[in-house]
Amino acid sequence: MQVKFLENKSINITYNCPPIGYYALDNEDTKPVIWDHCREQFLGKMSPSMPGFFFSHYDKKSNDVAYFICYFEHIVALSGHNMTFSCFSKTERKNIIWIVPSKFWLSCLMRRSLLTLLLRCSLNFEYTQRNFESCLFGDYPECKLIRETRNAVIRFMFGFTEYMGQLPHVSTSASSNLIRHGWHSEFSNATELDVKSKLALPIGCISVNKFGFDFLWN
Repeated sequence: MQVKFLENKSINITYNCPPIGYYALDNEDTKPVIWDHCREQFLGKMSPSMPGFFFSHYDKKSNDVAYFICYFEHIVALSGHNMTFSCFSKTERKNIIWIVPSKFWLSCLMRRSLLTLLLRCSLNFEYTQRNFESCLFGDYPECKLIRETRNAVIRFMFGFTEYMGQLPHVSTSASSNLIRHGWHSEFSNATELDVKSKLALPIGCISVNKFGFDFLWN
């Protein structure tokens, strides 16, 4: 599995580096970037046309963050998706990475919400230890929200990536767009029937039932 790193990305930080697990868009002018810890706040800033965003992590963990996301994307691709993969750039700060999400993530608000959750999970990933599953569903505090939506995540990883539910309302103010209902709110208390009704195969993909039972991946 290969991760595509682009040329390094400059970042304008006037003050101290942000804490771990923060997100930020790039500024087109000379102003420093503005960091968000709240995923719902940052989700309101994400869009299908965004060029990318910064993510803060533990020192010298850019490779591990990138490999975690790439690992997840390759699992989804095994289901037969003809998908593009995300790209990454290192910055002059050893605890900040620039992420260029693939169109796969950007095309749907619910997928963008899932991506912000996966990035938090990536904070504990160590590529050399191959601890992907424990970072996704284990006891780390950062994966609590993913762990609480386990059935939906598993179905998504088996290729059922089309969200068929009702997209959340965006609360707009003069300064920001706050999205209070994302992946976790949608699937944390969902029954298996709800999960299967709201996550479907993309058009053109065919589910192959090799087991003869009604599983999450059928």
